[in-house]
Amino acid sequence: MGQHTQGPWIVSLDPRYPSEPCIDAVIDGSVWHVALCHNAAGPGDGCAEANARLIAAAPELLATLKDALPVLRAELEKQTAASAELPSVDSVTLRTARLRYEAAVAVLAKIDGPLPQLKQRSELR
Repeated sequence: MGQHTQGPWIVSLDPRYPSEPCIDAVIDGSVWHVALCHNAAGPGDGCAEANARLIAAAPELLATLKDALPVLRAELEKQTAASAELPSVDSVTLRTARLRYEAAVAVLAKIDGPLPQLKQRSELR
């Protein structure tokens, strides 16, 4: 799997698509187009800008999640050890730590793992 386009990513407007925000990467002073966000419900619904902001934050979100993973794992290990002292008790803290760590791993697997088979539009109906 290839590496994603490096950031930072920014939201901008292409004059050819004035109601559909673009996500662009700025690399060594050059601007590279990453994506275009269409309005889902029509030109006035405003979701395209919100989607563009979320997508533009993706490189930073990914880096933050990768940085947090060791902390989440350490907390899970700490709570697992504490629970081992009282094996009959699966504490809320341990369950929370496990859920947080597993959620982070699942998100990273979506990014770093194989891409799912894409469905044809006709299959989605």
